[in-house]
Amino acid sequence: MALPPTPPPAVGLPVLQPPATIDYTSKDWYGFVYSMLQYAGIAFPNWDTTSEGDMGVMLIELFAYALDILSYYGDRLTQECYLPTATQRLSILNIAQLLGYTASNGSPATGSVTFQTVNPGVATVVPAGTQVGTAFLATVNAPVIYETDADLTVPPDGGTATITVTQGITYTMTTLGTSQGVAGMIYQIPQPGVEDGSVTVYVSSTYAPSLWSQVDFLVDAGPDDLAYSVYTDENGITNVQFGDGTNGVIPGLGLTIYASYTIGAGSAGNQPQGVVGVMLTPISGVFIPLAPGSTTTYQSTAMGGGSDPETNDQIRANAPQAYATQYRAVSTQDFANLALNVPGVLESSAVANHSTSVTLYLLGPNYLAPTSGLTDNVLNYFNGKMLAGVTLTVGDPAIIPVDVGTEQFPFTVNVMDNYSQATVVANIQAALAILLSPPNTTFGQYLTVSSIYNAIMSVPGVSYAIVNIMTREDVTQANTNPIQFRAFEIPTAGTFYPYAIGGIPE
Repeated sequence: MALPPTPPPAVGLPVLQPPATIDYTSKDWYGFVYSMLQYAGIAFPNWDTTSEGDMGVMLIELFAYALDILSYYGDRLTQECYLPTATQRLSILNIAQLLGYTASNGSPATGSVTFQTVNPGVATVVPAGTQVGTAFLATVNAPVIYETDADLTVPPDGGTATITVTQGITYTMTTLGTSQGVAGMIYQIPQPGVEDGSVTVYVSSTYAPSLWSQVDFLVDAGPDDLAYSVYTDENGITNVQFGDGTNGVIPGLGLTIYASYTIGAGSAGNQPQGVVGVMLTPISGVFIPLAPGSTTTYQSTAMGGGSDPETNDQIRANAPQAYATQYRAVSTQDFANLALNVPGVLESSAVANHSTSVTLYLLGPNYLAPTSGLTDNVLNYFNGKMLAGVTLTVGDPAIIPVDVGTEQFPFTVNVMDNYSQATVVANIQAALAILLSPPNTTFGQYLTVSSIYNAIMSVPGVSYAIVNIMTREDVTQANTNPIQFRAFEIPTAGTFYPYAIGGIPE
C-alpha cells in the first residue's frame, strides 16, 4: 500500500532552527528570561516581547522564576556530592564513609586524682567507675564528671593513693530496642556525645545476653559473624547497625538489643589542676583532700586530652588522605595518613631513617602532644598494616613557638584614620595567632614572612606594616629569613610585639 504524499510546507510560516549555541552557564532568572525571549522573537517575529504588560512576557517571567529555583537546587545538590564543596554535615559524613573513613566523635580527657581515708579509719577500696567531678561550671551548665579507671585500695588512718581517671559517664546495658528480624536494622543510642570505642553491644539469648563484636564495616563480616558497626550521624547521635545475613548475622525476631557506652564532654573535660575534687559516688571514709596549704584546690592533676567531634574541615582534610593509603603502610606518607584514622590524632608526620624503622610524630586533642593512651592506640592500630620487620615508634613532637618582632625591635603597623589603635592591634594579634596555630600550621612547614604580612594586612584598618624580625623562640634570629621546620617540628603562635602609629590612640 502506497504511503500518502508528504504535504507541502505551509506558506508564510517561519522555519524554526534550534539555537546554534546554548549558554549553559546562564541559569538564573535573568538568564532564563533573556534566552526565552530571544527564542520567542524568532518563533513569533510579530510578538512585541519588550512589553512588560504583555501576558506572554508575564508567563515567561513566571516560568523563569520556577526554573531559577530548580537551578539553585540543582547546583546545591551537585555541590553536596563533592567533599571540597559540601556544606551539610550529613553529606560530608556520607562521602567520608564512602571513602572508608570514620570521623572521630571526640576523645575523653584524662588525669589523676588522689584519695585519702579518714584518720582514724580502715583501708578502703575505691572501685573502678567511681565518679568524681568538678563543682558546677557555668561554661557547660553542669559539673564535669570523671570515672576511676581501676580498683584502688586507699591505706588506713589518713593514707593516700592516686588513681587515673577518665572523663565521661558510663551507661551499662541500656535497652536500645527489640529486633524485628530484618536485614540492616539500625538502633540509636539515646544520648549524643558517645565517646569513640566505648560502645559494646549485647543481644539477649536463652541464658544471658551475648556479646557481639564491632567491625569497622559490615562488608568485612561473614554470614555467621555476630557483628555490628557503629557510625555517628549529622546530629551527633550514634547508631548501631546489624548485618543482612550475608555480611553479619541478623538478630533473631523479638530479641532485646542492649548497649553499654560512655558519654563524654569533649574538650570541656580539659580542666586545670586542683579542680576535680567532688565525690559524686560517695564512699564512706574516703575523700579527695585539698592541696597542701590551699583552701580551694584539690589534689588532682590537670585533665587533658579531651577533644570535640571532628569538624567538617578536618574531615575534608583527613578522609582523602586515609583513602589514599588503602589501609597499608609502606611509604612514610602512608604512615602519616593512616595515623589520622586513629580517633584523637589531628596531625601527623612520619620519618624513616632506615627502611625498617619508622617514627611517627603526632598532635593529639587540642593540637597538643599525644597522651600515653593515644600513643598506645596508634601503635595498636598499625598492627597488621606494616610490612614484616618494620618497627614503629611514636616520638615526641617539637612544638616551636614563633615570635614576630622583639621587645627591643617591634614590628610597625600604621593604622588608618578613624580606626582605634587598640582594636586594630588586638585584631592583628588574633590574626597572627590563627595563622601560626594548628591546623593552619603543619609538620615540616616552610614559613615565609610574606604569610606574616598577609595576615597583618588582612586586618581592617591597617595601612601598612614593617616587619623586621620573624624568629622561632629556640633560635636567635635578627632578620626575616624563611624558616624551614623539620619533619618532627610544627610551628605555633609565640609572642607578637606590634608598635602602632596613626589612627585613634586609646
